[in-house]
Amino acid sequence: MTENKELILALGSNCDQETCMHEAISRLKDMFGSDIVFSEQMWTAPVGIESDKFLNCLVFTHTSHNLGNVTKAIKHIEKMCGSRKRARTNNIVKMDIDILKYGEQVLHENDWTRDYVIKLMKFSPF
Repeated sequence: MTENKELILALGSNCDQETCMHEAISRLKDMFGSDIVFSEQMWTAPVGIESDKFLNCLVFTHTSHNLGNVTKAIKHIEKMCGSRKRARTNNIVKMDIDILKYGEQVLHENDWTRDYVIKLMKFSPF
């Protein structure tokens, strides 16, 4: 069995934001059980696209699954929340879940400098 690794996720939605966020949070709770902490939710202006405002949240948990399996499961949750590639080409993001940290590996380095990520990191139990 693989050791548990710290996992930090960034969630964002710019369409039917509160419903999509609720759906993603519910599915993540089902996936990770009681070992999960959610930051508060924060509204932000879109970055790099023209769209409605985003609702964002950070997730802190642990996983014994490898990065490939975590990525696959997260992409499935995005789809279950209604995210589609075609809609994204029209700047509609029902749910975007990015892995910011997996164990010691830092991903999406540009996201770490975004104001909402910096502010919401105060909820980190790590």
